[in-house]
Amino acid sequence: MSRLDKWVAGTLTVGIAAILLGVLATAIFTRIPVAHIYVNAAGARAIIVGGHQAVAAPDWPGTYLVTPRFADTAFWPSATLDFKSGAPVTLPRKDIVLWVYRG
Repeated sequence: MSRLDKWVAGTLTVGIAAILLGVLATAIFTRIPVAHIYVNAAGARAIIVGGHQAVAAPDWPGTYLVTPRFADTAFWPSATLDFKSGAPVTLPRKDIVLWVYRG
């Protein structure tokens, strides 16, 4: 391999690594807009303790309707929910039954 070939291969490798790191950073720091979510009883208790409202879902027994504004991406084992007022609440993903995203 000539010196020019090694330089081109190194430049391409660095470029691909930079693109992959950019995708990873975007996945870590992106906040997804959420219309509402359904949580189980444990998730509803955590949200109520956090100072927010969780209403029993009439169309789905055993679940509660919560309306955060934003949530973490599906990248971590826990989800941080941001509400209009008050502090964010962090829940384990197993407590979230259904996500409904804003489009």
